[in-house]
Amino acid sequence: MKVGDQIFFAPGIRFRDLDLDGTQLPEQYGARIEGYYLTPAQRAAEAGDALASGLITLTAVDAMSRMYFGPNRADKRLVHSDFQSFAQQRLASFAEPETAKILYEKFRNGLVHEARLKDGCQFELQLSRTFDNNGPVSIIDPARLVVEVRAALEVIVCEMKSSQQFRKEFSNCVRREFSFELA
Repeated sequence: MKVGDQIFFAPGIRFRDLDLDGTQLPEQYGARIEGYYLTPAQRAAEAGDALASGLITLTAVDAMSRMYFGPNRADKRLVHSDFQSFAQQRLASFAEPETAKILYEKFRNGLVHEARLKDGCQFELQLSRTFDNNGPVSIIDPARLVVEVRAALEVIVCEMKSSQQFRKEFSNCVRREFSFELA
């Protein structure tokens, strides 16, 4: 995000201030996902904008899965497997392979590639759970999805804080992914 002549990694954190070799990177990454994705998605849900909230939240999942699996793959990204694996491992409502596949194919891909949810799927606020697949169509409550993604982010930040190796691999991934902004 560019503000004036400064380029920001996260709200209030310029790229030039990233702690790529230190211990602040986990919090800086958390601030990026929270500030650019989850807080805006939560605001959209609170305003009744379920589609906007869902879109921003799924973008956060995309960004998080890319950065979570990116350190292990220097060349090629496997978007579908990264996204679905992340959903299965980190989002309680999508732990089953079939639910992660629905999240990816019908929600994420529908929005990203076709500007719609596929096969009648819907976002609906104020459901009793995040994902409802009991009716004729799958429904996601984006406000509840924000909560699950935020919990996943907290776990990743804690993992990064406690593992110097993970921080180093993650830092290398940030350097690779944001080489233009860091130059």
